[in-house]
Amino acid sequence: MNKIILALDTTDLEKALTIANTIKDKIFTIKLGLEFFNAHGKKGVKQFNEIGITNLVLDLKLKDIPETVYKAIKVLNDIKFGFLTIHGQGGKTMIDRAKKAASEINSQPKILMVTILTALNDEDLKAIGNNSTVNEQVEKLAKVAKEMDVGIVCSGHEAKTVRKIIGPNLLIFTPGIRMPGDTKNDQQRVCTPAESIKNGSDKIIMGRSLINGNIEENIDKVSNSIKE
Repeated sequence: MNKIILALDTTDLEKALTIANTIKDKIFTIKLGLEFFNAHGKKGVKQFNEIGITNLVLDLKLKDIPETVYKAIKVLNDIKFGFLTIHGQGGKTMIDRAKKAASEINSQPKILMVTILTALNDEDLKAIGNNSTVNEQVEKLAKVAKEMDVGIVCSGHEAKTVRKIIGPNLLIFTPGIRMPGDTKNDQQRVCTPAESIKNGSDKIIMGRSLINGNIEENIDKVSNSIKE
């Protein structure tokens, strides 16, 4: 299984499509985030479908009252994609309604539950009234994911703990991936590709580290680092 997900978090549709066309034989999964979706919506996603790319992660991180999330997913019926992210902190009823909606649309995407954003650390959680550490909060949410039978989005540092909780069959996708020497940018809890896979991640999500420079060479470099 190809373990790299290319994150195309951009408003430049033509650039995103050009990149996708260039690497679609090397990378089988592409993530389209909120920035892209707000700029181009379903029409933008359909343009990826038209060039043969359907194994998309729609990283919308939905979190709202259960019925709103249900209806928001139902309107995605006419596009092709493989995965959809929601926030675990939306609660079990919301997760259940998201799963139901996903099962009722044409693509039947797998739901992935976001734990704690990789841009946050323990101090950030305390500032919003959560006295748990990031690790403690991720553990709690992993137990919810196990109960609700959904995959997890977490940092590579927590993947080992999450894997022990959710078992071998549920997916773990890991953002906040950087090659050694790369800058963190707006991320707090970063991890290398090799560390993340070793800790139990199924797929790693990378954007800037792949796109900056020669993308095909960068993909090969990351792939080789995972194999070592």
